[in-house]
Amino acid sequence: MDLQNKYIDELIDIRKESRQNKDWVLSDRIRNYLDSKHVFIFDTKNGQEVYHRIKGTREEIIIEMQKDRDAEKRFDSWLFSTRAS
Repeated sequence: MDLQNKYIDELIDIRKESRQNKDWVLSDRIRNYLDSKHVFIFDTKNGQEVYHRIKGTREEIIIEMQKDRDAEKRFDSWLFSTRAS
């Protein structure tokens, strides 16, 4: 498959289908190609999450996501503590 002649949204859809069909080679190839275009796909229990960036790496987004999860946990803890009072 010639990835360069496909639109980003089309590639995202093809990747989703390839994962459903357990075509891991194509799925990984598309993910790696999109990474090079600063379009990062993460597979979650709720489906694909897609991040479009002007610059950056997959690792930077993972760090950003971890910080967001940590902040959410701290907020939830604070909120629980205010209700317990």
